[in-house]
Amino acid sequence: MINILLVTFLAVISGYAVYSIFKYTRVISGIFFSLVYTPASELLPSSPGEKVVILDSADKEIEALLLEKKGSKKIAIFCHDSGASKESWEKYAYFLPELGYHMLSVDFTQGPEESGDNSLSQWPAQEEVERLLTVMRWTKKAFSEETKIILFGVSKGANICFAASFQDPRVVAVVADGLFSMKEIFRDYIRKWAPILVRPNFFGDHYPAWIVNTFSLSGFWYCQKKSGKKFIDVEKLLRRKHAPLLMIHGEADDYIPAAHQQLLEKINQDKRSGLRLVVPKAGHNESVSLSRQAYEKNISDFLRKLLP
Repeated sequence: MINILLVTFLAVISGYAVYSIFKYTRVISGIFFSLVYTPASELLPSSPGEKVVILDSADKEIEALLLEKKGSKKIAIFCHDSGASKESWEKYAYFLPELGYHMLSVDFTQGPEESGDNSLSQWPAQEEVERLLTVMRWTKKAFSEETKIILFGVSKGANICFAASFQDPRVVAVVADGLFSMKEIFRDYIRKWAPILVRPNFFGDHYPAWIVNTFSLSGFWYCQKKSGKKFIDVEKLLRRKHAPLLMIHGEADDYIPAAHQQLLEKINQDKRSGLRLVVPKAGHNESVSLSRQAYEKNISDFLRKLLP
C-alpha cells in the first residue's frame, strides 16, 4: 500500500514538473520574444570607404564598406550592433587604418533577419555568422590567403564575430565590445518573472539555480524552434579553445550587468586568450564615447602583441 502511494505521489510530482516546464517555458519565452532592443539613434556622417557588393552562394548581395591600406597583409572586419549600420565602424574602429589594417565593415541590415515588426533582430543567429564567413572567404580573393584577419564587433556584432572566429584559421584576434549570453539574459527574466507568474510558488522570490538553468535551457530551445533560427550560444563557445579575445564592457551597462559580465569571464576556459576592459560609468555601447583614449590604447596594445 505504501509503495503504491509512493509511486502515485512520484507520478503526480513528475507529471506536474513536466506540465510546468511546458507551460512556463512558453509563457516566459513569450515575454522574451516581445523584447525589442532599441539602441540610441545616432546621426552618422558618411564613413570613408568604397562600397562593395559581395555575393553569397545563393547570389544574395552583401553590402560592405572597404577602406584599403596599400601593401598591408592584415584586415579588420567590423560587425555593427542591431539597429546600427555599416557606417558605424568609424565610431569604434577609427584608429585601425592608422595601425596598418585594411578596414571592411559588413552590412547586416539587409538580410531576412531584419524583416517584420518583431523579428528578434537583436539576437545573433547562425545565418548572420554564415553571412560573415562569406565575407571572410571573399577576402581571400580580394587580397590573399596570407592576409590575417581580426574581427571587431559591437554587442550583437560581437557575438557574430566570436562565433565566426572558430571557422577560419586566419583569424588572429577578436575584439568584442558588449559580448553577451542569450542564456544569461533568459535567466535574468526567469528570476524576475517566475516569482510572479508561477503558481503555486514553492520557492518565493529566490528560485534555485537548477530550476533557473532548466527553464533557461528549455526556453533557449523553444525560442529557436518557434522562430526557426539557430541562435549563437556564447557560453558554449567560451568553454572551447578560441582565438585571442578582448571583451569590453561598460561598468554601468544595464543590458549586460556586472553579474553577467563576471559570468562570461568565469566560464571562459581559454584564460591565456582572454582579456577584459571594463570602462567606469559606461552603459551599453558607451565605452568608446566615455573613455576614448583608454578604449583605443587597450585595443591597439592587444593587437600589436599579436600582429606587430
